[in-house]
Amino acid sequence: MATASPKPPVPDVSAAGKKVPVIQGSYCWKAFFSTKCVDWAYAPPLKIGNRQEPVEVAPSSPIKIHFEKEPVSLSVKRKINEEKEINVKMMNQKINAPSESGTYVYHLIVNWRQGDGSYVFRIKVK
Repeated sequence: MATASPKPPVPDVSAAGKKVPVIQGSYCWKAFFSTKCVDWAYAPPLKIGNRQEPVEVAPSSPIKIHFEKEPVSLSVKRKINEEKEINVKMMNQKINAPSESGTYVYHLIVNWRQGDGSYVFRIKVK
């Protein structure tokens, strides 16, 4: 099913009432009359995430990830380094921040019937 929007929806991400900036990465999206693919493969998620200042959150605090258009599938990964990432469990549109202090980059891989998208955001646990 096609949509009027030329690209996939960007999620609202928040922690403790603070909005967390999200950067849209690569995507393919089917609009009414065309399909558009934008590839950001030259920029790994860690480099994309470093373009934003991280939002400070408390250890183990919930982070809400909400899409206006419900995705068919969504995976959340926390980057360890350029090559390594771990899967993060999401329940009721929420993940929990790590309990250890530090700066963390998250990579969302999302699929809808119209296409797919990837997103990056960064937090600082303090």
